[in-house]
Amino acid sequence: MTGAMAFVSSRAPFFMLGGVVIGLAIPPLAAGLRPLVVPISIVMVVVSMLRVEPARLAATFRRPVFVALSGLFVLVVLPALTYLVAIAAGLPGWLATGLTYASAAPPLSSAAAFAILVRIDPALVTGVSLTAILIAPGTVWLITTALPGLGEGVALGALVLRLLGIILGALAAALLVRRLVGEARVGSWGNALDFATVMLVVLIGIGVMHDIGIAFRSDALSWLGILALTALLSLVSLLVTIAVFWPAGRDEAFAAALCASIKNMAVMVAAVLGTVDPRISLVVITAQFPIFLSPLVMRPLFSRLRASGAA
Repeated sequence: MTGAMAFVSSRAPFFMLGGVVIGLAIPPLAAGLRPLVVPISIVMVVVSMLRVEPARLAATFRRPVFVALSGLFVLVVLPALTYLVAIAAGLPGWLATGLTYASAAPPLSSAAAFAILVRIDPALVTGVSLTAILIAPGTVWLITTALPGLGEGVALGALVLRLLGIILGALAAALLVRRLVGEARVGSWGNALDFATVMLVVLIGIGVMHDIGIAFRSDALSWLGILALTALLSLVSLLVTIAVFWPAGRDEAFAAALCASIKNMAVMVAAVLGTVDPRISLVVITAQFPIFLSPLVMRPLFSRLRASGAA
């Protein structure tokens, strides 16, 4: 059983894509899981929080300047640039807003698992990702109020409160479990937690395909355009973050870039559903696709950059 869980976790992107394929191929299943997307997303956030090791996290915070600057860059600078570029390019307001909220989503708290997958320092990634998660409700409120027009079609108070409730509630639940069960036992659950995260993402992927399927069947070309823009957003965020943080060090640049690309769209989907224009929700839901593929891009890219740096 342990071997099977490790196998699934090591091939997480492929299984995540499998959920997408199943959701599109079996619309009744997607429709049945659609009402469960929010609760499943919340459970996934709790499971992800359990993967955070307090001792390793504390060690990462010995570099507070890097952790703070990378978190603010990922959650404030990149979303602001996304919105400004989208508006300058003449994209409709709802599309610019959707791309901005996709960019403003916090990194996965289990991003360390992806760090291991693409062979970079998981401790650095953990420090940046958890810090960014905790400040995400504040940064979402900040960019929405600071950028003119971004709040159109958004119930900002409900969005921020829901995001805050999900993140703090998940963190409190994870800390409670650690206290009741013990650090050692939770630490031994590593493979099981990674496996559970992948399976939960698969279920979320199937459920959100209900919305995607409707959009695709009604206007396939428009949805493919949204998909292309979200993929471009993910790739450009990755490359820009590497370039910005490269002077700080290779490992630092890789860690910040992974957090800029591996976003917790589940928590953002749970936050935006019912609080924003449905077209904005569609963009955020679609932005999950590139996340499934990004590790396949990161691993060879990081290897190439690591080799060129050594040379």
